[in-house]
Amino acid sequence: MMGAALMMWMLAASPLDGARSAYQSGELPKARAELESLLYPLRLDGDVLEAEAHLLLAATYHAQEELARAEDEVVRGLAVHGGTVLDPLLYPPDFLAFVERARAQHPARIEELRAERRPRLFPPPTPLRAEAAPNAPVMTRAWYLVPLGVGHFKHGRSGMGTVMAVTQGLGLATAGISLGTALSMRGPDGRYSARDEGKARTLNVTYLVGAYAFAVAYAYGVLDGTVLTSAQPVIPRIEQRGAFRSCLRASA
Repeated sequence: MMGAALMMWMLAASPLDGARSAYQSGELPKARAELESLLYPLRLDGDVLEAEAHLLLAATYHAQEELARAEDEVVRGLAVHGGTVLDPLLYPPDFLAFVERARAQHPARIEELRAERRPRLFPPPTPLRAEAAPNAPVMTRAWYLVPLGVGHFKHGRSGMGTVMAVTQGLGLATAGISLGTALSMRGPDGRYSARDEGKARTLNVTYLVGAYAFAVAYAYGVLDGTVLTSAQPVIPRIEQRGAFRSCLRASA
């Protein structure tokens, strides 16, 4: 008697019981792993069971905020068995609305998959309406010809740009102030008085030192940008944040 009851229970048990229980208890990675192993490659018998597995996997993706994969699994589940009724006690209202929205938006895709119905590999995690991402622009090296580290800042090299701005700026300021002061000390005849001759000589030397310092720093900045450094694509800040979040999600 006990053996017959056990046999009936084993026949009534579903291969999705473990994944369903893991989903209900919030163990999303476990539910996801079990469902993916059952669907890719397909190891389930019957359209109803396969459709339920697709929708349960879609709910798991939806809970993990992988909406592109969730939408794809909903479409696949509806293509296998369009009459599947979701249990409102198992799935949250936002996912039920997500399924109905996918049903209304992708009738052609559902019919196409329904016509194919052949063994497949694990689908890539791409949205149904994929758009080609524009190539990242490469900043021109001509910016390195602009003094005061402008080219380095444009290429995202703020450290070297600060060094160039400070070095060239000090040299330029020293040369300009020294030259201006020395010229203002000249008399109407264009000569220095005996009293100002020593100071003017010092200012002329300071002017030359500042001018040479600016010229050397400028030449090194141009050489560093055009010869010593390879060109790098400029990645927008939004894309950097998206890549960082993707890495965090993948590691989780």
